[in-house]
Amino acid sequence: MEEFSDVRFKRLAVIEFLTVEKGPPIEIHRRMQAVYGDQCVGVSTVRRWVRRFKDGELGQADLSDKTRSGRIKKKTSAELAEVF
Repeated sequence: MEEFSDVRFKRLAVIEFLTVEKGPPIEIHRRMQAVYGDQCVGVSTVRRWVRRFKDGELGQADLSDKTRSGRIKKKTSAELAEVF
């Protein structure tokens, strides 16, 4: 099974590639829907990324996920018992 970041990277790469081919966002979305079906990103997401690529990020965009601090880990009952 692919991780979310792998799938995201591939989809953004497809959007970037089709943007270079001068495809309009709606056509890019239609083509992606034919391949990804229900798992396809929304047309507004495609529009946003096409705009970003056209605004100078073409070939320079970092398609990988940024490192995030993440969710705070909750302590288990055993860990809480050690504190008290």
